[in-house]
Amino acid sequence: AQMAGSREGPGLHGRWRRARPGNGAAGAALAAAAALATLAGSWSSGLTMAGAAASSFRGACRLAPGFGRLPSRTAAAARTANGPPGQGQPRLAVPSRRGMRFAPAAAQAVMRTGRQSRAALSVAQATVEAPAGEYAFRASVLGCEGAVSGHVYLDPSGRAAYIADGVQIVGRGVGHWATNGELVALELDVYQYAAAAAQIPEKPHRFRAVWELNGAAGSPQQGDWFVCPEGDEAPRLVGGVDVAADTVSLLPLAMAGSAAAGPAPRVPASVRDAAMAALDGQQNMRAMPPGTLSEEKKLAPYKVGDIPNIYYIPNWILPEQEAEFMNIADGDMSAWEDMRTRSSQEWGAGDRCLCGRGLMRMPLPPQQQRLADALHQLGIFDSALFPMNSVRINGYRPGQGIYPHCDGPVYYPKVAILSLGSPCVFSFYPRSGSEDCMKWDPANDVPGGFQAGQKPQNTLLLEPRSLLVFSHDAFWHHRHGIDATASDEITPQLTNLEQAETLGYKPGDMIQRSRRVSLTMRHLLPRCACQG
Repeated sequence: AQMAGSREGPGLHGRWRRARPGNGAAGAALAAAAALATLAGSWSSGLTMAGAAASSFRGACRLAPGFGRLPSRTAAAARTANGPPGQGQPRLAVPSRRGMRFAPAAAQAVMRTGRQSRAALSVAQATVEAPAGEYAFRASVLGCEGAVSGHVYLDPSGRAAYIADGVQIVGRGVGHWATNGELVALELDVYQYAAAAAQIPEKPHRFRAVWELNGAAGSPQQGDWFVCPEGDEAPRLVGGVDVAADTVSLLPLAMAGSAAAGPAPRVPASVRDAAMAALDGQQNMRAMPPGTLSEEKKLAPYKVGDIPNIYYIPNWILPEQEAEFMNIADGDMSAWEDMRTRSSQEWGAGDRCLCGRGLMRMPLPPQQQRLADALHQLGIFDSALFPMNSVRINGYRPGQGIYPHCDGPVYYPKVAILSLGSPCVFSFYPRSGSEDCMKWDPANDVPGGFQAGQKPQNTLLLEPRSLLVFSHDAFWHHRHGIDATASDEITPQLTNLEQAETLGYKPGDMIQRSRRVSLTMRHLLPRCACQG
């Protein structure tokens, strides 16, 4: 949708144009993306992939082994219930503080409030003036110049945010920094991709930079750029970094290819080690501080089936909330678009951007933002790097369904589906080798390529108020769909049969459908940087 500039029909998948190496800036963008991919594939340990935004933007959700419910608008600020799944689910208050919004003007206004002195995060344990503010920078990765390039914002409190500045690269990052006035050390979790890329990274890369503040004020500085492998391995030098007060000041170094000379150290080892130690001492400021449960561990009690990364959480919201969301869906009947197989609404994306390569991002309505806040706080989506910013509401009458399909690279590879109204059986299909098909199937209103007659690999009974989450392999390679039927049979092959039996169902039972409404929540990938 972001590339074709249309919200419906073949515009979602049918007019994708891929940039290829050698095509000017587009080729350079793919080369930069390839450099990052090379990092991910060249070490058996892989890269540290921090899948969360800075803790100050997330809140203090620490739930194990339980999960969270979205609270009623009139509920108390926080309510918890202990016990394993099925014996009372934890309920979680939605935070009022929103995730970080990467609008450069707003970020600059915050960062330029003044330089502050601090000693707590000092590399040399000295009280000095900290270089808070905005900087332009370019970093090389394995000889690829400008693989990470844009503006970094250093908050006086020690937080950091990154926004890519290239037309062909879409990227952002969060992290933290330290200084003693002579040297700056920076750690960033960076999520970026080529604007026309069909292969989208699943997680961010973690980088570190160290540079000396030498020379005249405002003059460019040079330093070292590191990647942080997974586990206890020390950061690895992969290139250089050039830093300046603004892009114009950075141009001479960029034109000379200063940062692409190769992974030769520029900063003395003793100073570098002190900088790394300072960052290691700030682990509580990391995107995922030590002790933070990963998304996989939070969701582990709800894993279902033999396809990786599929989770089913029953009773995620309360009955009164279900009624509230049904009323929201039907509040403006003109918002429904009648399709051949269902009715649909879309929220979070507007008309085509003036650049022609993406859609204008639109804020979610307040009620849907509450859902986004809950999913961010639970770690399902990342409030800064890949926030839940798109809600498609589908309405199904008895006899309607959705044809098996994969969503493709229009979205970040994760989806959360909230079911309202009627139960139904939801199916996942085996790999077929045609999942990357981007040809639109106009007869079924979905991306095409499905081979009729293929049997499901996993089937799930989706109860009202439940949340289904799937990602990664399940998102990319296993089509999903709902049969167009007026009733569903409970079969012995039902993946969550044991759970269905606790609700009174048994094999052979027929479930008569009534009206069903689903909220499909995703991160619609930006394909341009026009809006920051």
